[in-house]
This record gives sequence, C-alpha cells and structure tokens, in this order.
Amino acid sequence: MIEPISAELSKYCLADCICCSLISIYPDQTIRKPQSMTHRPAFRYWLLALVLCAITVEVCIAYVDRALAEFIEAHLRHTALWIWLDRMLRPLDLVVVIALFFLLGCGIWVVSGRQLRRWTEIPLLCAWSAIWAVAADIILKHIFGRAWPDPGYVQNHLYGFHLLRGGTTLGSFPSGTAAISSAIASVLWIVAPRWRVLGLLLVGLLSGAVVAGNYHWLSDVIAGAFLGTSIGWSTVRLLRPVSSTVLG
Repeated sequence: MIEPISAELSKYCLADCICCSLISIYPDQTIRKPQSMTHRPAFRYWLLALVLCAITVEVCIAYVDRALAEFIEAHLRHTALWIWLDRMLRPLDLVVVIALFFLLGCGIWVVSGRQLRRWTEIPLLCAWSAIWAVAADIILKHIFGRAWPDPGYVQNHLYGFHLLRGGTTLGSFPSGTAAISSAIASVLWIVAPRWRVLGLLLVGLLSGAVVAGNYHWLSDVIAGAFLGTSIGWSTVRLLRPVSSTVLG
C-alpha cells in the first residue's frame, strides 16, 4: 500500500523541492515573520469554515449523497448534457501536467543562475498550489478509502469509508477536481482580483460536472473545495509577504 503511494507522490514532491529554491527569485518579496494580531482573526475564520465544512459533509453523507447519485443515474446519465460535462473534464489532467513541468522548468532556470521574470509569479503560485493539491488529494484518498458513486454505489451498492484501504476502487474522497481548481482559484482571488469571477466560474463548472457525471459525491466536492482553498491561501501566505498579497 505504501509503495504505490510513494511512487505516485515522488512525481509531485520533486516539483515542490525545486520550488523551495524559488523563494529567492523576488528579492523584494522575501518571507517575513507574520504579525500575530493580523493573522489570528483569519485563522479563526478558517477554523470556523473547517467546522462548517465538516458538518456539511456529514449531512451530505447521511442524507444527500445517495439520493443525488440515484437521481443522476436515472435522469442525467448518458444524456447530451452528461456527454458535454464528461468532455469538459478531460483537459484537467493536462493542466496538472503543465503545472508540474512549469515548476520543473522554473527550478532548472533558477538553478542555472538566472532570474525569473516578474510575470512568472502568478503562474508559479498557481502551479505550486495545484501540485500541492494533487499530492494532498492522493494521500487523503488512500486514508479515507471511500467508494465511488459509479460503479461503487450505483452498480455494486457499496457505500461508506474504508479507512487506510484506499485504492483504485476506493478513492472518491475528497474530489481532486474540486481541490485543484479551488487551489488555483483561491490564489487568483488573492493575487489577481480581476480573475476572481472566472476562477469561481471554473470551480463551479468543474465541481458540478463531476457530481452530475456521478464521478464524485457532493460531499467529496465540498471537502475538496475546502482543501483546495486552504492550500491556495497557504501557498500565497508562504511565498508572498502580507503587505503585498494583492497585485495591482
């Protein structure tokens, strides 16, 4: 069980290791010690959001997920809308691959003694958060071991969590699609306000698509969105000073 996880994560941990050297590319944005009085309210809000997310996920697991999956299977599966949503999800894997190679390219560029251009900062933050979300999603899927809506529940009536037994057939929770898209969108929300609407729109479309296609439970998407938002926020806080978290 551990060896497949390690092999999968090695592809992404390499990028994170390379990215650690990128903090020095912007001398005017070195990491500074945060002011506790400034960040405590934000952390309290995050804790409150965590509690609300956990409650919402529990409610969905108990009362919503199965009924929604059955409705989708009976009324939406294999319709024209379902086919369109299925096609819309396919490019997401390409986004992750692009993010990985962008990080590797930036790392090689810096190691060679060159300095990255200013325009690379936002793509770098987005790529970092996306790969971080992928790594977190892989680990959590193996920890929670939840069956997929289809074929797990729809065809085999398998429902629930199988802790530490996650794998190909038990990897629904949380949603990687929601986590990755929310991580990127949260970075854009903080550092590039002009892209906020587009980011939220993409998160909504992608998250809705995986639910409407019975690829994920609604609770998977809620948990994945919270995970990705937390990762995106943490990425910005790790790599940029508080005084310049919004770009002009």
